[in-house]
Amino acid sequence: MDNQSLIGQILNTWRVHNEINIYLLNEIPEKGLQAVPLASKGRSVAEQFAHIHKVRIGWLHYHTTGKRPQSSANTKDELRTKTKLLAALRQSGKAVEDFLAKALNGEAKTRAFGRQAVCWMGYLISHESHHRGSIMRALKQNGMRMPEKVALQGLWGRWMWGK
Repeated sequence: MDNQSLIGQILNTWRVHNEINIYLLNEIPEKGLQAVPLASKGRSVAEQFAHIHKVRIGWLHYHTTGKRPQSSANTKDELRTKTKLLAALRQSGKAVEDFLAKALNGEAKTRAFGRQAVCWMGYLISHESHHRGSIMRALKQNGMRMPEKVALQGLWGRWMWGK
């Protein structure tokens, strides 16, 4: 396999992952955005999606400037609607993809993660998948369990069959 084919597969892996986040958010009823896991002081579903976006933007800022980003206290409040969350995930997902493409082509460098762009992508996917699990748990515990079409076919099926 040549380098460009491998880079294409890596970038597709990121796109599939980001599409899964967007698909899940689209399927959550509006009232589900406020769900919080029971017996938890944790983030609501909306806050978890906002956190995913904020972490992406923070790492991109760090990779490109070498500095931690200034905290945006308003981010949590600005990203409470599904429309704004979807736009934010699309924007940050594309920004991560663009940075990964540059890094994989030797035009940019990741900081930390052994300076390995694929390792950083693995971290993001792992981190965001953890939050997807928390989101699904919060919904289930609050009586909004996602149907099998979403929970299995929509999330796992996209990895295995591209659907």
